[in-house]
Amino acid sequence: MGTQDKLSKEQLASQKILEIIQDDNLPIGTRLPSERRLAQKIDTSRNTLRSAMRFLSAHGIVDIRSGSGNYILSKEIPSSLASPAHDTNYDASAAEVMEARYLVEPVIGAHAATAATLEDIDGLEACLMRMSRASIDNLHERMISEDQHFRKLLAQSTGNRLIAALQACLAGQNDDTILGSQLPESERASLFADYVGIFNAVQNRNPEQAYTSIQHHVLRQCRLMAERHGIEMPVTITEALRRLDRKPNDDEPPEKSEV
Repeated sequence: MGTQDKLSKEQLASQKILEIIQDDNLPIGTRLPSERRLAQKIDTSRNTLRSAMRFLSAHGIVDIRSGSGNYILSKEIPSSLASPAHDTNYDASAAEVMEARYLVEPVIGAHAATAATLEDIDGLEACLMRMSRASIDNLHERMISEDQHFRKLLAQSTGNRLIAALQACLAGQNDDTILGSQLPESERASLFADYVGIFNAVQNRNPEQAYTSIQHHVLRQCRLMAERHGIEMPVTITEALRRLDRKPNDDEPPEKSEV
């Protein structure tokens, strides 16, 4: 089954869930039916349903609460859902997605570090705690979900709806991520440490540190995807990784030895 077929199923499931939210006149805050019941109702697999929920969560329509269920956050369908990037005929590669994330998300993080409210920071911290449990328990699906939620909260923290829509577009395309892979404990710990660094930078109102922390986090994922999945990264990423690996004194001339 190709990526195109998979994406079409996710889009169809998302549309059916939106129809349920609209047609059943469910108020905001309502808990949606269980995963098993909802999958049966829209006639899809539970894996496809989870992907559709992550897609809707990235757009601020549902709130995925680990261990509790899925709750309605909004009944409005954002215009970004109708954008070309979410059309079923559009198929961004994993390399394209990661390059876009590398170029866009550090700027979002830096802006969030200057604009986030205390409520925004509390939301990020709560997400970080859920992510910690998912990382420790090696729960891949939950880690993907919390990662997307963390990035969505960062974008919303900027207070700019267009930036939030741009982030939602990126999250909606992110169908292949290293977070869904079986990783050694040391690598999972390093990835989680990145989130902690990003959170600390935002909490401490340090835009430069937020920018750098997100850059390094995205590059760490790119390296793992290239090494473990054989994904060929664009020059933008390979050059950034080369600069990251270069020692600080690589460009300095060697010291003259004393005679």
